[in-house]
Parts: sequence; structure tokens; C-alpha cells
Amino acid sequence: MKYHTFPVAGILPKIETEASLFLKNHPEYDGRGTVIAILDTGVDPGAPGLKITSDGRQKIIDVIDCTGSGDVPCNTIVKETTTIKHEDNSTSPSIVGLTGRKLTLGNWNNPTGIYRLGIKNTADLFPDGLIARFKKERKEEFEIAHHKLLTKVQQDSLKYDKLDNANNLKKLDFEHQSETLKDLIKNYEDPGITMDCVVFHDGEKWRAAIDTNQSGDLRNAPLLTNFSDEYQYACFGIDTMLNYSVNIYDEGEMLSIVTVAGSHGTHVAAISAANYPGEEELNGVAPGAQIVSLKVGDTRLGSMETGQGLVRAAIELSRLKVDLANMSYGEPVAIPNTGRFIQLLKDEVINKNGCIFVASGGNAGPALSTVGAPGGTMGDVIGVGAYVNHSMMDAEYTMLEKVTERPYTWSSRGPAPDGDIGVDIFAPGAAITSVPQYNLKKSQRMNGTSMSSPNCCGCLALIVSGLKKENIPFTPYQIKSAIKHTGKSINDPFGINFIQVEKTWQYLTVQIKDYLPSTISYDVTIPSRDSARGVYLREPTETSTLQELTVKIEPRFANSKDAQQNKLRLDFELRLALEASHDWIKTPEYCIFNNEGQNFKIRVDPSNLKPGLHYGSITAYDVNQPNISGLFTIPVTVCKPDKVTHDGNYIKYDNLHYSSGDISRNFIQVPSNSNFAEIIVSTNGREVPSHFMVHLIQLHPQTRYTVFENEFAFSLLGSGVEGEKTRYSKFFKVLPDVTLEVCLAQFWSILGDSNVSIEVKFHSVLVGVSSNTQSLPGVTGNTGGEFIPINSGINGMTRVDLFAPLRREDISPKITFDSVRQTLRPTDSVVSSLFSRDVLPDSKQIHELILSYAVKISESSTVSFRLPRFNTILYDSSLDNFGLYVYDCNKKAVAFRDIRALSVKLEEGEYTVKVQMTSASMSLLSELKSTSLVVDLKLAKSVSPSLYTSLEAFGTTAYKKTVLVKGERSCFWVGDCSTLPSFVKPGDLLTGSLDVLDGNTKLSSPLYTVSYLVPPEYKAKTLELGVKEPVKPDQQLLDEAVRDLEVSWIKKAKTNDGKLELIKSIELKYPTFLPLHKEKLGVLLEMESESLCEHAEKTLALIPESEVGIYFGLKHDLSQGHEKDKLLKKDMELRKEVLGLVYQAKATCYKNLIKKLESQDVKDEKAIKDALEHFNVNLVKFSNWIKDPALDNGSYLLLWVWQQRRLGYHGTALKHLQKYITNSKNVKESSWKLCLEEKRSILQSLDWALWDKYDENWNILKFPKQFCHF
Repeated sequence: MKYHTFPVAGILPKIETEASLFLKNHPEYDGRGTVIAILDTGVDPGAPGLKITSDGRQKIIDVIDCTGSGDVPCNTIVKETTTIKHEDNSTSPSIVGLTGRKLTLGNWNNPTGIYRLGIKNTADLFPDGLIARFKKERKEEFEIAHHKLLTKVQQDSLKYDKLDNANNLKKLDFEHQSETLKDLIKNYEDPGITMDCVVFHDGEKWRAAIDTNQSGDLRNAPLLTNFSDEYQYACFGIDTMLNYSVNIYDEGEMLSIVTVAGSHGTHVAAISAANYPGEEELNGVAPGAQIVSLKVGDTRLGSMETGQGLVRAAIELSRLKVDLANMSYGEPVAIPNTGRFIQLLKDEVINKNGCIFVASGGNAGPALSTVGAPGGTMGDVIGVGAYVNHSMMDAEYTMLEKVTERPYTWSSRGPAPDGDIGVDIFAPGAAITSVPQYNLKKSQRMNGTSMSSPNCCGCLALIVSGLKKENIPFTPYQIKSAIKHTGKSINDPFGINFIQVEKTWQYLTVQIKDYLPSTISYDVTIPSRDSARGVYLREPTETSTLQELTVKIEPRFANSKDAQQNKLRLDFELRLALEASHDWIKTPEYCIFNNEGQNFKIRVDPSNLKPGLHYGSITAYDVNQPNISGLFTIPVTVCKPDKVTHDGNYIKYDNLHYSSGDISRNFIQVPSNSNFAEIIVSTNGREVPSHFMVHLIQLHPQTRYTVFENEFAFSLLGSGVEGEKTRYSKFFKVLPDVTLEVCLAQFWSILGDSNVSIEVKFHSVLVGVSSNTQSLPGVTGNTGGEFIPINSGINGMTRVDLFAPLRREDISPKITFDSVRQTLRPTDSVVSSLFSRDVLPDSKQIHELILSYAVKISESSTVSFRLPRFNTILYDSSLDNFGLYVYDCNKKAVAFRDIRALSVKLEEGEYTVKVQMTSASMSLLSELKSTSLVVDLKLAKSVSPSLYTSLEAFGTTAYKKTVLVKGERSCFWVGDCSTLPSFVKPGDLLTGSLDVLDGNTKLSSPLYTVSYLVPPEYKAKTLELGVKEPVKPDQQLLDEAVRDLEVSWIKKAKTNDGKLELIKSIELKYPTFLPLHKEKLGVLLEMESESLCEHAEKTLALIPESEVGIYFGLKHDLSQGHEKDKLLKKDMELRKEVLGLVYQAKATCYKNLIKKLESQDVKDEKAIKDALEHFNVNLVKFSNWIKDPALDNGSYLLLWVWQQRRLGYHGTALKHLQKYITNSKNVKESSWKLCLEEKRSILQSLDWALWDKYDENWNILKFPKQFCHF
């Protein structure tokens, strides 16, 4: 075999950035003396390469969960312990944990004797990838044990069958055992690990012990304290290989268990600073740097960042005063360079504390203006794009041959929506390096701007290491400017360069050393364009005329609020020369610039530019320092659109040539009235498939670019026939009169050349809606509100007008309502202060507003919850945090959501939704106390009203498929939505779509969304026949109203004694009032009181049982709505319900009597037999007065199960219990929890320990003592 040397230099590129050259020239400036904060999914302290620095110091010096996903409230205090004696005669203290397990403690030093208890499930701690593997492995192990159990049951059944006296019911019981076991494993769902947590103070520090294996034995558990104190971490076990550490806050009241939310953060940290002693070729860029892990990716959300995580990270950055920070996270924003987190970074982290903040630009390219926040939209951050070098192609991508070095196809491009350049620098965008241990592998390749950002950050750590060592002062603004000026040109259309470490070092230490103006930030704004930070022209009106704009430039000194800077401000004055890069940009030639800043006018004349992308700039130079690069730049971007031919509403770009990674950008003025289009991409001549991306973007003010974005990836292959093309086509929605970027790219790694044609055909079907009979004067293109109202329910019809202004369109309208929208006001609102982690750098305390909403789901549905003011707003939000929890009726959390209104599948039942909003502004939170919750429920069956050709054809002639030629109009009429689900109420809003296109024109989402306001119910006036009931006197009506109110308050009494006291007072005045006796029976049943049987007999005497039986044995026609008949029916239903309670009570009394008799040393068999007969009789009568099947009633089922178990039929009892328990409708019933307890009792009787433990673990989760923590 030929000898090969693996190209290790490309595994984590350092040569191309001059990092290797810099380290060769300055080997001790390898990041030593610097600290890099990694804002990400968290960094695994046990990962390869992240143990020590190149000079032997601890690599990771702090690990903090900023999200709250690992929070464990420890508010339960235990002072007294019991003592356990072990086999070796040693003793240990013991307490009962919040899971109910008995915990054996170590003989720890705890001077106060106080233990704080908490509880945590691994669902909030384990990353998604680990959960999938962990559950799979545990299920396989569980299934083996289950199979053994099932085999034993089947074997026992066979043995029983062979007995001479075999009982058929017992045989059936064995069958039921087998059936139940099969049903149990079919519905198996891993509950995870629910851990008891114990926190105490050892006299010096707070410490925590965690029962990670649910054994209850904590004697050998690691006693962890805050990571920064002792650098301790532990592992959940060899099966997970997931490491964790802790932090303890607020005098032990809050334990934070810190785990990683994914592999991303560890990989990022390793790129910046990994150190492999003896394997230096694997090192990160700055192996001497130390790391602080700030977890901003919330494990509960699959590692999505939250406002709470971001704001707490900013607080920690200010507290820890790190040198650099890397954030390989980001989201689109509606408004750039604004928001709570952005402001904290700008004012506190960067300006005041001097942190160099580096962030990824985003992976949403190749279209323009796809940068995310903060990396591409915040001025003081260094935004990094992703570049691929030849060494990376060799080592990381296993390519057949290398292609041209260039930015990755998917790397986001600027400018930001307000004209800022967006991306500041490019760096290598991939690496193979360390990942967390739970992945069970040493390293992994990842690519993205998430990788280019930490590479750049590592490069800057080298420079900062040297600057600090040589005592050369610097500011974040100076570093950012230096890397931009000294980078290597890669022919980027915006002039963005590739980072060069050695050149930057020379520039900082020689060229601009001691040059004050280079240490300052120069804030560029254009007041007339909403304080935009650059000139960005792309719409038809602004790209066709001369633009004269006033530009405002303001200097911002580092640590600007420090009065010590006033001397610098006083001495600061520059004589600047202003130079425009192109002749279509005009600027004054000179200006005097001091601390006050300067305003001046510029002109941009795009009128004579050709269609396409044009970038220019105005740069300011210090006339006294001609060898120093520009101090500030005003970016000017023009995207001049092509005009579409008026007749064809069509445009074509022919014979476009693409090589690997080539990108074409065409800008099109979308015709007026157009609301959708078709793009057709075709090619010929290729012998192998070519992978393309077409990216379509329109920008709209204060709107995320993703709202009007379409992106399609596809492959094209030549047909093999000369002259014949293969094509890809797609329909998509557009905004009229708004410039559309059509960006087509051949993917960067695809070999070979392609010749491509692009065609765009614009279409339109405009809709006008009216509840009048006449045509509307205008129509809508659906660019306004969220829904077009279809108000048929108001007056029985809605007119819909159609218009095809651009070309022939095939029309086949259909209206589909698939959701119902309900709007709820909060039932409760509480504002309170948060704790020590939530104090801002300026010492202001953050407060929280908790809003509670009661939600009733009447049928199983997919549900989404929204607060529209805050959804989709993260980095540009005025709030510090927004979070939403959904809880079932037992306080179990069933969903956690952030700004994304993701749907959740909910069963029928009652739920509580709690929303948390946080801010340092109490006045803001007070304003939000009445904020409405929007609940969207997916209908099980969609509703489609009928469409008719005319008003006269209502109910007869349906509107069918038709063709509209260019300029033609048509209309149809919408009927009422007469059949709606029973839970839909007047005032609710049905939502759905109006699809006007035929099936051959497929859009990713409907062209129009519509709504239908459910009208008030129609109530026909009924004619009362016969003698009217006499009207009661006012005093009697008042007395009865008071009585009914008092009875309704019985349920609200906090204790049973309180309930009985209230019942007694009402009973004196109304001794025969049946609703009162119903409530009393319920209380006595719950208490299983000795007076239960007596009161049951007393109540029974009030009800003519045979009369009730006769009534329900007959059919009753209430369609005429006679009030007397309705009142009689209501009264009979009450009597029936009370009769059920009476016989439930009597059966319960006899059950308790039997248990008492059987517990006596000398059993009275006759008394037992008599009691059993009475029990059976009353159980049958109980079943007669409840809805069939009786076993669906939880109270009856519990009595029946007791009967079956007494007969030895555990399998039969278990089968019916399981059926009841798994019916989600029963969760809200008080008997549901009792059925769960009874099920566990049967599992123990059958010796099915496997399933008993399973249920024990699930029951802990199903019945939390309080709502979980945000």
C-alpha cells in the first residue's frame, strides 16, 4: 500500500487564518490569560480536549444553565431524620424524599441538620439524541423482563387447565392477565428517571446529592457544590454517559442541575479552545484559553434559546467579565439592533465590560438579507460567515475533487434589513472535533456559521492573549475594525474578507497602536429611514429616483458612562476626508468630527444603474493619518429590480452558467395585483445530477424575512436528448409591488458545470368579500389582516368576487374551516420579584408576571396557544422572557412552549395554561395583566360551507370549476355553516382557507385565509299549553336563591369538617332538599364516615324509587320545549343521580363491614355471608342507576374490582381497571387516582414487580404537588 499522510490540517483549519503562523511566531500567545464564554447548548466538562489548557490550568472554569431547564425548587425542609442500621452494624440517617422513596443519606457534615428536598425528571435534563437512545435501550431491556412475566402467566394458565377442578372463571382470569400484559406493553412509554434531590449546607458550602438511579441510597452519591468552586461533575451512569454539574442559589432554595442540551456547544468550545496534550494537531485555535459554559439552549425546547437564557447569560457575562464570548445561535428578527438582550450586550457586556462578542451570521442563505440576530443584525457584535477551504475539502468532505474555495452556499448574507453590512468577516465553517461523551464517540464533523464563529473567536483569543501579555490596551470596537481591515479578499460583493490573524496583530501593535480614534465605535444612522445603519434601496420607487439623505455619525467611547472618559472626549477631534466608492454616490469631501458627532447629507442616484445588485460605500479617513484604514463606513446597497413585460407578466433569464457554488441574483418588480407566481428552472447537457437551491425573498417593514421567503432544493439531470431540457417548477405566493429576489445557486460541493434557464410567471386571483348583495368597488390581495371574514352566519349569505387581472386562471374555489379559535382572559394574574440570578448589571431586579387561564378541551384535538403580541419575537422583544406551560387537571405539565406557538395534542379534559412574562419594568408587566390567550383547536372534521352560483341559486346550483380569462370577473355565494361541533360556541371564530385555484396549481399554503364568526344561537319561541305554573313570591325566590348559593359553596370549603358544618346549618332550614343530601352523601363517601349508611337510608326515604324507574322506563318527547316537562326531566335526573349515590354509599358500607368482620381473630362466617349478600344487592342497584356500561363509572368500578379481587379474579379486575385508566376522559374524575392505586395493589398481589415499579414511577409524574417551575 502506498504510504499516506492524513491531511490533519483540514480537520480544524488554522493555517488559512494565519493562526498557525501567529503561534509559530508567538508560541506563548496561544490564548493564555483569556477566558471565552460559550453561549450555546452547554459544554460537557468531561469531553475530550476540554480538561486542561496548554499551560496546565483548568480548561472549563464555570458551567451555568441560564435557561432554567435544570432548575429544582428545594422549598421542602426536613429537619428530623430516622436512623437505618445496615448489615455491617453501621448506621445512616434516613428521610423520605418527594418521590415518596425512603432515602438513605451518608454520614455527611450538616451542622444545621436541615435538608432541603427537590424532585426532577430526566426529561428536562437529557438532550433529545440521548433520550432516543436511552429509551430504546431501556425498552429492549424492559421487554425481555416483560416477556419472562408473560411466559410465566401463560405457563401458570396451562398448569391450571390441567387441574380436575378447574374453574371457567379462573381460566378466564388467566386469559385476562395475558391480555392485560399485552395491552400494557403495547402502551409502554418510558417515564424516564425521577430523581430525589437533597441540598444541605456543610458549614462552608451548599452541597447537593442526587438519586440518579432511583435506588434511594445516597451514601455514595457525589456531593456536588457550585462548579466554579471545585470543578466537580458527575455522570448519570455508564448507560447514558451524560455528565452533570450543579449550582445552588438563594440559600439552597434553588438547585440547578446543569447538563448539555445537545452536542453543539461542546463542539463549538472545542473549535475555539480544545487542548489535546500529545496530539496538538487536534487542538482548537486557542488551546491556552479557558472556557465558561453559559447554556442558553433550553433542553425542554430541544435546545431552542429563550429570552430568560439570553438575559441571564448577559448578566453572567457582566459578572464574570470574560474577555471574549462566542454565540453560535441566532434567529430572524423583525427589527434589527434592538431588544432587551441586544441592549444588554451593547451597553453592559461590550461597552462597559469590554467583552469581544462573536456570533454566527446564520445558515439561511444564499439570498440577501437572511442574516439572523445577533450575529448579522447587531452593530457591536462581530458577525461571522462560513467559508470552505481546500484543506477542509480534503480532510472533512471525502470529495472526488476539490472545487473553488468560497463561502458555503447556505451561509447567510447581508445586508441587515436596515442596511448594515450584516456579516463582518468570514472564517472556516466546519471542523471535526470533540463532542459530549453521551454521543459515544470522540469527535464529529459539523458545519455552519456555528463553526466559523468559534474559529474566529479562537483567532481573536490568540490576539487578545498577546495584547494582554504585552500590556497593550484595546477595545472590542478596535478589534472588530482591525480584522475587517486586515482580512484577505475573497471577492465578496460586499467586500467582506477572510480573517488573517498575523496581519491583524501587526495592524494592532504597529499601525494603530496608541491611536485613540481606532478604539471608538462610530454609530451610523439615517434618521429619515427609521435610524437605519446604512442605505438599502430595493423597491421600485426608491431604486428609480435620486435619494438625498441626512446621515448622522456619533462616536461611542468604550465604557462610555464612566466619567473618566470625559478627558478623552474633550481632546477628541478629527479632520476627516470622505470618499465615495462609486460615482452614483455623492458625499461631502471633508468634515470636522468631535465628540458631538456630525450630520451631513449624501446622495445616492440609482436611476441609471442596471438591474441587479450594486454595492458601494462612503468611507471616512483621518487626513492626519493617511496610512490608517477608514474609521467608519456608510454602506450603500442597491438591488435594482427588472420590470416584467406588461403583456405577459413573465420574465426569463436564459443561458445562465453555473460552476460549483456559483450564485445568480435577479431582482424582479412584482406586478401590481400579483399574489402568486410560478418559477421554472431548466437545464440540459448534464451527465450526473446537479443539486440546486432556489431562494426567493421579499422584504416587508418590521417583518421577519422568513414570512415572505420560499426556498426549494432540487436536482436536475440532462435528459440525454440533444436540445431537450429537464425542468423543475414550483408555485409560490408573492407580495404585489414588492421587489422579489430570485437567487439560484448550484450547491458548493457539486462538481461540473451547468447551463440553466430561469422563468418566472406571475399570476393573480384577487378576492373581494361582502355581506351585501352588490359587488364591491375593490378587491383584496390578502396582504392586509390575517383573515378575510366570511360572515354568512350574520345574514345567511356572503358574496365572494373573483378577478384575474394578469392572465387566464383555472378556478375551483373551496372554503375549508379546519380550526376553531377561542379567546380567553386570564383567571388570575400575579406579579412578583425573581431571585438572585435575575438582577441586571445595573442592579435592577427582574420581576415576573404569571397569568393563569382555564382551558376546557371538549374533544381530543391538536391545540396551539398564542399571545400574538409576543409570539415570534425573541431578540427584538421588549420583554426579558416569555414562556408558556400547559398543565392537566392534576398539575402535570403536558407541554412547554416559548415564542413559537407550536401545537400540542390534548385529550378531552380541563387544563390550566400559565404564561410567564418577565421584565425589570413593573409598569410594563402591570399593563399586561389582562392579556388574552388565543386558543386554536384543530377540528376533528373540517367544515366546508356550500358555494352557489347566485343568490337565487342558494341551496340549489353549486359553483363549480371555471376559467377566468385575463381581466374577467366572477362571483359566488357562500352558505351558512350550519353543522358545527357541539363545543363551538357563539363568539368563537372558525378559521381556515379559501382555496380558489384548481388542483394543478399547488401552493405551500393557501392563497387566502378566512374566518367565520359563530353567530348567536337561534331559539324558537315555544307555545306553552295547559295550566301555567303559579309565579312564586319574591321572598320565596330570594330564599331559594340564597339556599342554592349556600349549597354551591359546600364544594369550596377547604376541609370535610367545614363542609359538614355548612351542610348542618342548611339542613336545619331545608331538611328534605335533595341537592343538599347529594352533597352530604359525597362528603360522607369521601370520608367513609360511620354515619354514611344511616344518611343513605334517610336520603332513600326522600325519593320514590319506583316512580323514578317508571319515568326512565318511558320515552319522553321534549321537542315542543314545554317548560314544565323540562323541569320534570331535570328533577328526575337529579333523583336518579342521588339514587346512584345512595346505593354506592350502602355498598361501600357493607364492603367496609366485611373487611372489618374478616379482620377479626374469630370470624363470624354467617355475618360475613349476610353482609356480602347485601353488598351484592346494593352493587347491582348501584349499576341500575348509572349510565351503561356501569364499569365506565369509576366509583362503581372500584367496588366491583374489590368484589372480583375477593373472589381471586385479579386479572379480570386489572383488565377493566386498565381500560378505565387509559381513557383520557376519566383523568379529571376523583376516582381516577384511586383506580391507579388499586391497580398497583393488584400488580403487587400478582407479583408483577416490573409493572408495579413502572406505575410507581409514572404516578410520581402524574400527580405533582405543585405546578412545575418556569
